[in-house]
Amino acid sequence: MARVFISYSHKDENLKNLVCSQLSVVEDLLIWDDRKIEAGDDWLNEIEKQLATCDVALLLVSSDFLNSIFIKNKEVPPLFQRQRNGVRIIPIILRPCAWKHLDWLQRLQAWPKDGRSLSGMSDHEKESVVSDVASQILQWKRRPHTETAIGRALPPERIDLSRLPVGAQTFLGRGTELQSLDAAWENGIPIVELVAPGGAGKTSLVKRWLDGMRQSNWRGARYVYGWSFFSQGTNEDKQASDDVFISEALQWFGVKASAEMAPADKGRKLAEAVAVSRTLLVLDGIEPLQYPPGIMAGALRTPGVEALLGYLAMAGASGLCLLTTRESVRDLVEYERTEYHAGGTVLRISLGNLSVIDGAQLLHRQGVVRAGTASIPADDEELQEASREAQGHALTLSLLGSYLAVAHKGDIRKRDQVNLQEADIEMHNGHAFKVMAAYERWFEHGGNQSARELAALRMLGFFDRPTSLDHINVLRTKPAISGLTEPLIEISEAQWRITLKRLEECGLIYVDDVNNSFDAHPLVREYLATSLSNNYPDAWREGHYRIYKKLEASAPPQPDGLAELQPLFHAVSHACLAGFQQDACALIFRDRIRRGENYSISKLGAFGADLGAVACFFDELWCHVSTRLSRGAQIWLLTSAAFDLRALGRLAEALVPNQVAAEMCIEDKNWQNAAITYGNLSEIKLTLGEVAGSIADARAALKFANKSGDIFLKIVSRTTLADALHQQGDRHQAAALFDEAGRLQFKYTPQQPRLYALQGFRTHELLMASAERLAWFGKIENQLPIEQCNSVIPLAINLAIQ
Repeated sequence: MARVFISYSHKDENLKNLVCSQLSVVEDLLIWDDRKIEAGDDWLNEIEKQLATCDVALLLVSSDFLNSIFIKNKEVPPLFQRQRNGVRIIPIILRPCAWKHLDWLQRLQAWPKDGRSLSGMSDHEKESVVSDVASQILQWKRRPHTETAIGRALPPERIDLSRLPVGAQTFLGRGTELQSLDAAWENGIPIVELVAPGGAGKTSLVKRWLDGMRQSNWRGARYVYGWSFFSQGTNEDKQASDDVFISEALQWFGVKASAEMAPADKGRKLAEAVAVSRTLLVLDGIEPLQYPPGIMAGALRTPGVEALLGYLAMAGASGLCLLTTRESVRDLVEYERTEYHAGGTVLRISLGNLSVIDGAQLLHRQGVVRAGTASIPADDEELQEASREAQGHALTLSLLGSYLAVAHKGDIRKRDQVNLQEADIEMHNGHAFKVMAAYERWFEHGGNQSARELAALRMLGFFDRPTSLDHINVLRTKPAISGLTEPLIEISEAQWRITLKRLEECGLIYVDDVNNSFDAHPLVREYLATSLSNNYPDAWREGHYRIYKKLEASAPPQPDGLAELQPLFHAVSHACLAGFQQDACALIFRDRIRRGENYSISKLGAFGADLGAVACFFDELWCHVSTRLSRGAQIWLLTSAAFDLRALGRLAEALVPNQVAAEMCIEDKNWQNAAITYGNLSEIKLTLGEVAGSIADARAALKFANKSGDIFLKIVSRTTLADALHQQGDRHQAAALFDEAGRLQFKYTPQQPRLYALQGFRTHELLMASAERLAWFGKIENQLPIEQCNSVIPLAINLAIQ
């Protein structure tokens, strides 16, 4: 007997009854819909039980069905999750609606097959269609099923993993973690986070697991999509954005979303698209999107990805979102699967370092095969001792193995050249940096080829992301950058290719011939950048200047859309590192990114990317803007940072730049901007619940508005203070201030005599609160005829000022 689950909207009750009536004729079908729930039953538990045990699900599609949040979040995802185990999902189109525009629905064979809806048919036609559906269910149920779910799985409709970085060439161990990932996919765990310090091998583990998925035809995944946030850099002060990821992922999944939509809303729309299909979504290296160590450590600071992960964790998904990070995601803690919360939707896998044996084998595979002149096996005690000295850190062992292989013919006893024992254990990545320092010393004492290799390697320190060879070539052109690129001037193309090949063989860089780019592990880039900026400051500035000018010229004068703006966002970063903050601010950020109409934020909604550009101008994040900028530019950037932070929901952070800007405005006797900034401070503090501070700042805003003589600011500052006083409960003062603001409005703009926009809303919020209290006190009826509304308002005003 086949168990049939009916998913429908209660507004389609009549057509649902017709379907159930026809299906009930067939004795081998056990029909269930939510009208079978008895009084007193746990209705949600009963629905979940039926979803978990049905053989067939009929989706009775109409506009009301498609608009039902419960159906979309609670019924459809578990059905698609069970689809890979053989559950049949059959849509029946009840009434005309735009179902063909929904990717998750249009892929299914719907009934009636001619695309018509039941509501437009005669009774005879309706009954014929439902009868045919019943016959098909029976034929399917009686058909022998000998294949496994994986055996029946079709290849994915779309795959794009091109944005994931290259994993390590040599991979060892991690059998337990690979099994956990397999189990998570098969058991339908919506989110898995791999947590480990940098260089532990998270990305390599993911790439190895993806290789296994590929060999198994992706095990029923309909969509496979990957993204790496390491492309935006890993500096803790760098404000990485999720704007580009959200924009491109929405486009890839075929989701329409206006550019102006709030970042969190875009994230939710993406989550809905991911959840309805069996999707494998890989987010590699999300730590640039998280707060660094401190009071907010691990919390997401980008609303798009926060909304995406929150939705998947809360509503569940039929596929898997696999993410890697150095710090566990604080926002997902409540959903974590533990022994006390076995039904959690988030599985956290803490990736430890390699075992001593695996570390020794990794060294051996990298070419460390001798102790002195004697050959040694992979489990040699000296290899194991080296593994212990590196504390099993995968990147350190990989770099050490390559270094010993190329520099010392694979002799493990030469590891004393690296001095791993002296690595600063308090400094993260200290062991890996020790190996990089050894590589530098070796290159420095080599011949011409080694000099070329060191110069090419150091050039990667200018980039905190994968880079194109075109940008590298800008650094290689004449004149040479003193102390850096002399060995690379006028070498042949063959010599350049040999140089890159040698660095690749050492495991120091990854060359992508297809995309004409190359990259290194983020920790290698971090070491090279630190070494360059500290030891070669003039070369550091010159290199960034060249890259800045290249990026500036590569973008259209007025870029259209977020993708075309990317070179300019990167140009701002390089210009600031070169010491050209004023040019970057005026010529790029103001004229081409914001371009007078706040294009990047008002037109594109790219608050995260905009904030990332603004952050480049700060010497100390949100406190001190570079003194290379004019004072006016400094104040503008402070208020821009505060605006972006506020738009992204990072209210506590927005206080600092607002406060600094306000103090600078007072020093300059710029009363107008001082009033605006203090007004912003008041609003933010009120939202944060700091009512006393909000009132104090609102009084300051009023003081400076009066000094400025600006009529509009006088009106706005009075309503801002009135709103703060209202929230404190001081209705009398609030009503008086609103009255003052209204009189100013009438005096100076008689054609618009009443407060409007936000000021009008705040006024009417006070009036409506009074009306609500009247209702509570029983002084007005629960329902008020429209002609009596005008009589309530004066009564509300009187109560407001009592």
